[in-house]
Amino acid sequence: MCDIEYPDNYEKLSEVIGEAIKRKLKVHIMGYGNHHIGKLPKADICISTKKLDRILEIREADLYAIVQSGVDSLKLQEELEKKNLLLPFVYDGSVGGLFGRNYPSLYSIWFPYPKDFVLGAKILTGEGTVVKSGGVTPKFSSGYKIWKSLSGSLGLLGAYLEIIVRLIPKPEKIMYAEINDVDKVLNERPWGILFSADSGEIKKYAIFAGFQDYLRSVEKEYNISLVDGIPSHDLQCERIFGITTYRGGELDLIKSFSTGIGYFGSGYVKVCDEKALELRRSNISVVVEKGCKEDEDCFGIESEAYKILKNALDPYGIFV
Repeated sequence: MCDIEYPDNYEKLSEVIGEAIKRKLKVHIMGYGNHHIGKLPKADICISTKKLDRILEIREADLYAIVQSGVDSLKLQEELEKKNLLLPFVYDGSVGGLFGRNYPSLYSIWFPYPKDFVLGAKILTGEGTVVKSGGVTPKFSSGYKIWKSLSGSLGLLGAYLEIIVRLIPKPEKIMYAEINDVDKVLNERPWGILFSADSGEIKKYAIFAGFQDYLRSVEKEYNISLVDGIPSHDLQCERIFGITTYRGGELDLIKSFSTGIGYFGSGYVKVCDEKALELRRSNISVVVEKGCKEDEDCFGIESEAYKILKNALDPYGIFV
């Protein structure tokens, strides 16, 4: 891993990229470095956005905030909570990392992916140019949605500098319960359903949000015991594989594996079983999220859309 630089303004970042282009160096963009996907990159320069850590604006009435990409997601949630607002994703890294990864939410029925909450952004391209794309309203549609293209690209297309994020009113309570009948509970429109497989045994959890009285009525109607907070969703494995499936197919897929979690309605499952890689033979996307080996293809399928965007946003191929 290379030495890490911590620029505190956009001009310094642009200068680093300009120098990298001149010297034909490779650059890796990162937040705090705690949630890296794939193998460690072979970069000449590593740039952390950690010092781009300002919450620039929170608009309560309009339900959006403008934040720099190095802001701690937990700190942002704390500030939003003071104003009875919520960004409905659970993450403990930088805001840029949350959107750069674009992993599914525990609240996957109502709020499947972070990219759905990006209204606009300031972006650093592979040419060292700062581009402003998008706007402060969900219906903004002028031009190509570059700000959404970066979501899920892991910093390989460019770097988020500032992000305009959509917010929702914070519910009075968020609670969960273990359930048996998914179809029955869906009638109550929970925020999310999580499938958890451990040694082949699958448990199902429903997450509800709302007023206390409503949640107590849900308990009574479905004969479940709600608990404050969210269910455990961490996988303690040396290697973790992320599999894309059709939305609604998460439970059927996770039944094929010993250990894993699935987010209902997201089309995404994480498992610990090596046999997940066999699915690539059927052109199913499987990402080695954790524990990718040096001689291994971590990401599998590379789409034509990604290649086009890579050529457009990073024409010198400096981001790795």
